[in-house]
Amino acid sequence: MHTPGEEPRETEQAATSVNLHEALQDVDIAFWQLEFSIKLLTFCELKKLDPSEFDTDHLVKLEEGNLRFPTGHFSDPDNIIRAANVSVALAFGASALALDKAFETAQILPNSESDNNVARIRTLIYMVRCAYAHSIAEPRWEVRGKYRRAMSVELEGIVTHLDLGKLDGKVFDVKHIGGHSNWYRMRDAAMQVLRAA
Repeated sequence: MHTPGEEPRETEQAATSVNLHEALQDVDIAFWQLEFSIKLLTFCELKKLDPSEFDTDHLVKLEEGNLRFPTGHFSDPDNIIRAANVSVALAFGASALALDKAFETAQILPNSESDNNVARIRTLIYMVRCAYAHSIAEPRWEVRGKYRRAMSVELEGIVTHLDLGKLDGKVFDVKHIGGHSNWYRMRDAAMQVLRAA
């Protein structure tokens, strides 16, 4: 039998657990979309997508109204590659937002002053999320206050050094954080922590 003060706490914990489970599903979906976008870009760069077949007059019949997409936007390989690059950037931004939300749901806040590697990973994910939150089309590092500092994160024995203060205002480049492969390492480290929360 529970005392009156215990039951709401258990209900809150159960709700947090459900919310975290949903947040982790969102992370999975976001990274699957990033994977799809990267694969699509690779296919486009290898010219495995024929513009003459792809860039056709296209009609999508929907209950609420039809959508018609005319030819001309993706009529050459360069346009298709540019569009695929944008898809990768958008999917990357979604993955940062999903990871940050999962940490927030688990009540693990960024802490730029910590020497703990997990806290630094959490902080870096937050900073990447901030870059995308202010401009999805051209994300820029926005580093203020206590976050204006040099930091490093270690992922699978690979150390990435960043001076966030010097990156402030610059266009975000995935190379700043060690590239896409390092982003996936960050995801793996984050998920390990989040699944144990």
